[in-house]
Amino acid sequence: MAVALATVSAIALATPAQAGAAQPSAPTTRTVGYFSDKPLPTGKSTAVSGLPASARAQLAGRGGASPQTDTPRGYKLRKGRLVTDYIYKSADVWAIEARCDSDGCHPVQQIKLALKEYARGRTSRKWELTFYGSHWSGPSHFSMEYYYQCGVNISGATDKTCSSWRRDGAQGSSSGVAVNEQQIVRDFGNTNVVTKFPMINLMVEFNDGSWAIGDDGKRGEKFRGWDVCVTRTTTKMCHSTGDGG
Repeated sequence: MAVALATVSAIALATPAQAGAAQPSAPTTRTVGYFSDKPLPTGKSTAVSGLPASARAQLAGRGGASPQTDTPRGYKLRKGRLVTDYIYKSADVWAIEARCDSDGCHPVQQIKLALKEYARGRTSRKWELTFYGSHWSGPSHFSMEYYYQCGVNISGATDKTCSSWRRDGAQGSSSGVAVNEQQIVRDFGNTNVVTKFPMINLMVEFNDGSWAIGDDGKRGEKFRGWDVCVTRTTTKMCHSTGDGG
């Protein structure tokens, strides 16, 4: 799927002309789309310094750099917790479009995202992944897309995708339109005594057609799932997990 670097728009605010006087530089308004672990408060401004580093980089006209992580292509565990031995739920993440000027930044539109991962257990080699994307503030209309990949946790080395590691029946990457509470089921392969995890990139298009940009300067928030431990007799969440760091 093609990805694009963020576009930051600058719009000069008009000021009335004053005859015979030099005109000061007009303040600018800039719009930025990014992801954060907390929403922007509505009804008041937030200083630019209070935005995540990736949003500040966009406002400064700098593109993001691909993070150097053990997980392929910069996917990260977005905090969260184990609900049971078979279910992991990420923390909530917000896709935010904000308008910033000399007075600070105000939210234009905010969408709340999360990922749930369910390992079916016993001898099953499938996981169910649920995408969450719901309106938080601003216009109610938005759209989402997803990209899926399967990963293998390699101890002491850079992790691999399932398809680049071994041909063992794991389903390859896929993509498509995403909606709130949508579920996809994928086979992650029949190899025993191995640790695997899902990777989901959730991409959000705002009401005005712009996109939320991740910390790598590309569309989408890259969720790394919790490690799944596979033996001959059972499949369940591992006691601990890699986080993509």
